[in-house]
Amino acid sequence: MCPVSVRTSNSTRNLETGVAKLWLLLVGVNQYQDERIPCLRYSAQDCQGLSAALSAATAGFPQKELRVYCDHSENLPLLENIRNSLKEIAAAAQAIDTVLVYFSGHGMLEPSDKQVVLCLQDTQQDNLINTGLQLQELLQILENSAAQQQLVWLDACHSGDLTFVGARGEKNPLLDSTQELVEILRQRAAKRKGFYALLSCDRGQQSWEFTQLGHGVFTYYLIRGLRGEAADAQGIIESDGLYRYVYHQTLAYIDKANQQLRVINQLKKGRGENQIHSEYTLQTPKRIVEGVGEVILGLKPNQKGVTRHPRQGLIIDGFSQIKSASAFIKTLSNSGNFEINYWNGRSNSIKSDVRKAIQKCLLAESFSESPKEYQIQETATIFLYLRGQVQETSTGEAVLVLADDTVIHRAWLRKQLRLCKSQQIIILDCPFPDSNIRDWVEELQLGTDAGQCLIASTAPNNSSETFAKTLLDIFNQDKQSSGLTAASLITQLQINLASSEVKLYFWLSGSQGIIEVFPETHSFVTESFTQPTEDDDLSSSVGIDYSQLRDLLQAGRWLEADAETTNLILKMAQREQQRHLDLQSLENLSCVDLLTIDRLWVKYSHGHFGFSVQQRIYQSIASSASDPVLSLMLGSAKVAASETCIDFANRVGWRLKDAWLSYDNLTWTEDAPMGHLPFFGFFESVWRVKVLGVWEWHSAIATANWWQLCVNLFSCLEVCQTTKR
Repeated sequence: MCPVSVRTSNSTRNLETGVAKLWLLLVGVNQYQDERIPCLRYSAQDCQGLSAALSAATAGFPQKELRVYCDHSENLPLLENIRNSLKEIAAAAQAIDTVLVYFSGHGMLEPSDKQVVLCLQDTQQDNLINTGLQLQELLQILENSAAQQQLVWLDACHSGDLTFVGARGEKNPLLDSTQELVEILRQRAAKRKGFYALLSCDRGQQSWEFTQLGHGVFTYYLIRGLRGEAADAQGIIESDGLYRYVYHQTLAYIDKANQQLRVINQLKKGRGENQIHSEYTLQTPKRIVEGVGEVILGLKPNQKGVTRHPRQGLIIDGFSQIKSASAFIKTLSNSGNFEINYWNGRSNSIKSDVRKAIQKCLLAESFSESPKEYQIQETATIFLYLRGQVQETSTGEAVLVLADDTVIHRAWLRKQLRLCKSQQIIILDCPFPDSNIRDWVEELQLGTDAGQCLIASTAPNNSSETFAKTLLDIFNQDKQSSGLTAASLITQLQINLASSEVKLYFWLSGSQGIIEVFPETHSFVTESFTQPTEDDDLSSSVGIDYSQLRDLLQAGRWLEADAETTNLILKMAQREQQRHLDLQSLENLSCVDLLTIDRLWVKYSHGHFGFSVQQRIYQSIASSASDPVLSLMLGSAKVAASETCIDFANRVGWRLKDAWLSYDNLTWTEDAPMGHLPFFGFFESVWRVKVLGVWEWHSAIATANWWQLCVNLFSCLEVCQTTKR
């Protein structure tokens, strides 16, 4: 769809001139009278925030009517109120008008006839049909309306009252209504053109709420999109553009949340803790539409100046030696959106100046202007970089020594961090090998709930700039629209410093939301945005559903997609009990299914991953044995296979520094080497031993036998590609 054609379309002109009217009915329910229906935290806030966003976006439309029913409004979300309002709008709307109905709350299935019911404040679980709003009734009321353009937005598959770290209670089976809800809306869309439904999630999924956002994630990005982030180059906000924006942002946020959980879990495992946090399951907003042209929802609002600056940064160079200080300041200002200050001691004669600078940075949020009601606000974050020498005083106090013997006491710094209300990114760069920096990381921790990232490093004198240089390299690599989270920063530092003499220590916590070093930048999502569609060929000759794999791959959730691939391959070969394939089961794999899996991996990795990608790498490797002694002992074929296996593993990144990586240490981003995924987890791993802290294969024979399975897989794929049977 061309943005120019939208701007000059009749629908835009009719709304701007007042010829057409926009009817908006918003419903949000937090508290339910029936205690058996779980209360929600943010549905009412969702409703109010969306109301403010729609009001701003439609300020240029003279003919509109907005009705809001939620816990915090004058009109409560009771069944009679909603039903009467729906009927009034349906009767009054003209053919040229647009009607939008939004609901945030629980959707339930009536147990006997499986009818989907939207739960209002006075809904009773044991009498759903008579006390709740049936989805079929809502659609029938709209069917009776003359309005040609009708939109239904449903955020009705909530997970319940959750913290960021996903503490999940037992779910009421009646709340699992997504599949029926999707089917009802699909049937309605097929019957009437001009109907557009937008759901917070797809079949088998649930909607997530996050404290950091103050909303359900789906509605949060609806609000941001309507505030202008989903507008096209001409400032038009239309339904498809908004959907693409919300789809992308929802997937990206949950993926970042899971990145943070993985690092937190890594820390817990290192401490010997057994209670590992579950990751958030996939949430992919769903669009159901048939024969709708441009549906204009609003125009990009004028952005008023914001007096508060919630991202504060301070770089303290205790030695005046950070060669790249100016580059740090520029990158953190431009990409991180931090208001950065720099202290190096040269022009500061009073030792307390550095402590005042730290206090000003840490406590800035306490004195800033509060955002206006329902205004989407940026999460307050501080970035504090401290470069100095860790020492102990004669009385045993831990201090960080800066220039001119200026010191920062650890106890004082810990107190300031505890007074800080913002998310914290604290970096301690201590280029001295004997620094007892581990104790600093332990002492400065605020607990598991506070949003805090601590990164500390020590290094010998000949590597004093290595950490700072590596950090800046990562910053420069990640100046893209997807941003950089603290979890991703820690992971990249671990990888990039693995072969150096730098010792790295870190801590990551936070139940309130994602800690971002560089926030994601938002731009209009064009028609070229890749999304799973009904056009994806999910063919299977053995009745397997590949939609879940497709969704995981499209979302870039490579770890989960890899696990799903292993399960699907085992299911295809009927080897789910054995949990691995053998040579005979490889011969019986379905070509249709094997090609479907490969096609999805290749498509959604943009040609970076997939069996066929790995196949080409294998075909480029010479397979002659190079060790004559071992060839005499084991046979040249076995030795050649073993060497080829190692060469292949090195090229796809399954080995590092002459050692095999464990599964947990594979790279689960698109930055991984070509052909890194999918991993061959459906083959039985040969027995391995840990020698000096690294995994090694116990023999060339076992390696060769495992590689023979890989070769047979590639041969099977080649046959399938040739015959396409």
